[in-house]
Amino acid sequence: MTALILAVAVLAALCWLYVSPLRLAAAGGVLAVAHPVPTVALTALAVTAMTVAAAVSVYRTLRAEGWHLVTVQRPPLAPAGGVTA
Repeated sequence: MTALILAVAVLAALCWLYVSPLRLAAAGGVLAVAHPVPTVALTALAVTAMTVAAAVSVYRTLRAEGWHLVTVQRPPLAPAGGVTA
């Protein structure tokens, strides 16, 4: 029961932080100043996870649908005051 109360309290604190961008930025600043090593490690982990997720998404899309080159054809511009047919 104690673990459940502690988990709910932590979740409530995180929700309170995430509601306001200013509070979240302040908490991030405090964490970066107080504990720079965990902040750098978490940032590197997040960047790695996002890069892997993007690479997997691109790989799956290209494998499933193939590569499509999209070109846009625009009509030539009419001379000043002219009418195009």
